[in-house]
Amino acid sequence: MPNPSHAHLPTQYQSFIHLSRYARWLEDEQRRETWPETVDRYINFMCDEQCSGLIDSETRKELRQAILNLEVMPSMRALMTAGPALARDNVAGFNCSYVAIDHPHAFDEILYILMCGTGVGFSVERQYINKLPQVAERFRLSNSVIRVEDSKVGWADAFRELISFLYSGSIPRWDLTHIRKAGERLKTFGGRASGPEPLDDLFKFTCNIFKQAAGRKLTSLECHDICCKIGEVVVVGGVRRSALISLSNPSDDRMRHAKSGEWWKTDPQRALANNSACYTEKPGMDTFMREWLALYSSKSGERGIFNREAARYQAKRYDRRDPDHDFGTNPCSEIILRSCQFCNLSEVVVRSDDTLESLMRKVRLATILGTMQATLTNFRYLRDIWRQNTQEEALLGVSLTGIMDNALMAGRKGEETLREHLRLLRQEAVETNKEWASRLGINPSAAITCVKPSGTVSQLVDCASGIHPRYSRYYYRRVRADRKDPLAQLMIASNFPYEEDLMKPEHNVIFTFPVKAPENAILRDEISALDQLRLWKIYQDEWCEHKPSITVYVREHEWMEVGAWVYQNFDQISGIAFLPYSDHAYRQAPYEECREEDYMALLEKMPKDMDWMRLREFELEDNTTGTQELACVAGACELVDITSSPTS
Repeated sequence: MPNPSHAHLPTQYQSFIHLSRYARWLEDEQRRETWPETVDRYINFMCDEQCSGLIDSETRKELRQAILNLEVMPSMRALMTAGPALARDNVAGFNCSYVAIDHPHAFDEILYILMCGTGVGFSVERQYINKLPQVAERFRLSNSVIRVEDSKVGWADAFRELISFLYSGSIPRWDLTHIRKAGERLKTFGGRASGPEPLDDLFKFTCNIFKQAAGRKLTSLECHDICCKIGEVVVVGGVRRSALISLSNPSDDRMRHAKSGEWWKTDPQRALANNSACYTEKPGMDTFMREWLALYSSKSGERGIFNREAARYQAKRYDRRDPDHDFGTNPCSEIILRSCQFCNLSEVVVRSDDTLESLMRKVRLATILGTMQATLTNFRYLRDIWRQNTQEEALLGVSLTGIMDNALMAGRKGEETLREHLRLLRQEAVETNKEWASRLGINPSAAITCVKPSGTVSQLVDCASGIHPRYSRYYYRRVRADRKDPLAQLMIASNFPYEEDLMKPEHNVIFTFPVKAPENAILRDEISALDQLRLWKIYQDEWCEHKPSITVYVREHEWMEVGAWVYQNFDQISGIAFLPYSDHAYRQAPYEECREEDYMALLEKMPKDMDWMRLREFELEDNTTGTQELACVAGACELVDITSSPTS
């Protein structure tokens, strides 16, 4: 049987990404979706159910074709969950959220939001955590029993109940017998149950934190650790990665050193959040140099920099947004958010041959998708302030990805030409949203445009990630898979090149795909850190009503001049991560540069006319895993992982 996805997903790697990340299980057919079926599920849900009768047939057809042909992308969370799962939990359609830890309910709301697959930014700054109640002076064992229902709301409700008991000094018991065993199917949402053990661990961990805080308020680090432990509970597809960003005061020594020493041994939950210092003004040179040195020494890009004043300035620029809020951000730092607010994302895929005319069309379509998604505000479980904030500002995140594949968009045809094009594209987004918000009966968006890291989307559509350069002209892209996974078994049977995973040879295998960048694409060794920052600033000035998110790889000799640039431009800085540039090659790295002849040799070894529909021969029940919004660690998802066990 021919594979209907072939015409739209031209490489084996793209087909693999779709099947492993976005294809839902079709119970009647006993197989995973094809790419056209995934697109149709999203379009049918958004047009027929969510925006019933409000999307004309011509627009519907144009949107479907644009997604099918990888020209634009909707929220990948909505693409994954469209149907009964998204109808039941509208939160699942959103990519981004932010909450200040100023109320006990913030903890259980984070649990619920993460279980919906949405990324969470949170703040443990002292002005927020000081609003939390004082913990009881003494603790006593209670006869009360928390009975946990087996649902997202059931887990969150139980956690809320536990924290309420702990603030009053009672340590209850809990009954987890109604929770499905590990590995059982989650029919509506997709994926597999984690079993009761992770929730049991979270409850015990939280009890211990509260007992050590007896008679006082929780510290920033204690609040941070509870949030990280919550993140650890939410394991989607066996992958433990940051779905969180934690904001803290620059002067907070506890948070400055949260990842000092061998923290991964003593506090492994801290791996679940990226940490940033939140500035409310430009620091003095001594403070800045101390933080910059700590960031350099960490080799991990932490603590990062979030500038609240820069966020306020950006919110004020276009006169459509109230700047008088203590804004925070999402895990990748491209969206400016109030506390208790969501944002949905959509994306323009920039190709090497795109012109202003073709990009204007793509921006229009991506904005229509975002505006449709902004109608998803039926948030069960959460406090009503989440709905109020999200409806009031109706934020969109219309992003550009593949920027470095296009010479004009990468600034190689003149800065002024690029600036003019970006202004026109931004205006197209604003006008399109205004028109379609009116049609759909919602508020026009208070902020629309951004650049997101686009780690997984770029893999699906085969383009450079966000505003990042390509890794190399020719390179290997590796993925890790569980030997028992049906997709891995199909690939082995189809003679895909593979090798044993060095870390877990008895359980996992590594597949390697050959990748070639477009002819005019900018490569990572062709652009300096300062040139990346200058391009970031152009997009900040002309395209973004939110922020461009970027990871800048800094060569050893560049750290001083990059630090000077950051300090000079501090009033606009936000959404930038800095990591050391490395040419060091190690075995089975996610990316590895190769020569053209090596690329051609591997391409020759790849199976010809691969029939992915044969997966049904190896998969007799649903083995799909739901995707989750992950924090931007390095501008792209480093290692695509479809193993069933967590891998650090």
